[in-house]
Amino acid sequence: MSSLHELFSGAMLPPPALAAAFAAVLFATTMKAFSGFGFGLAVVPLLSLVVPPAVAVPMSLILDLIGSTQLIPVARKQADWNSLRLLVPAAFVAIPLGVYALGAVPPHHLKVGISIILLATVALMASGARLPLRLPMPAVLGVGSVAGLLSGSVAMPGPPVMVYFFARPTSAAINRSSLLMFFFFTDIGSIVVGLITGVVTSHTILLSLVLTPALVMGNALGHWLFGLAHEHHYRRITLALLALIAVVTMTQALMT
Repeated sequence: MSSLHELFSGAMLPPPALAAAFAAVLFATTMKAFSGFGFGLAVVPLLSLVVPPAVAVPMSLILDLIGSTQLIPVARKQADWNSLRLLVPAAFVAIPLGVYALGAVPPHHLKVGISIILLATVALMASGARLPLRLPMPAVLGVGSVAGLLSGSVAMPGPPVMVYFFARPTSAAINRSSLLMFFFFTDIGSIVVGLITGVVTSHTILLSLVLTPALVMGNALGHWLFGLAHEHHYRRITLALLALIAVVTMTQALMT
């Protein structure tokens, strides 16, 4: 019993930092439950303000996987499985390369890279660009590969698949469900690789477990908000929030 207490005590952050981490997870979970995407995009930059990026990234993967279990039963019924059958295997092939980059790239560079990814994603999604319903197989595999690389390195597989789904003529419900399923699978792949390589440690697992109440609260709040929002409004709100996070994170990275 004492050894278990020591483990959890070692995983705890100082109260102000723990409160900030809880708020970050609550916000990111609400965003994901609301829109179907954005957990890693939101939580990694925010957690990086209180823990190193090399800790924030595996924490994001663990938390996202735990939080997704509440949403998967409904999402799997509405997801675009024709696309996921290509995207997910391609992502799995590229995840180990991303995990290697996580251990090799300095934290400051990772923060700057995270900010650039965020801003580029917001710009692409806000541009209103449109793709045909069906893309050539090599193009879909390329999207999945880039997503896998980003998943392993910065826990952000979202940008390429978000652009892929939201630029196609499909409904918000299908897009949301497809993204939820894609992130569920890539989280599993990234965590497995992280455990093998040592990137995912007992410290990150325990700290993630401490923050799980924020997942339950965020999922309930985000699902409720999605039911209230108009199909066009939810995307604009999420893009505005992501842009704000990108600016704050870039400013913080450049000042360190």
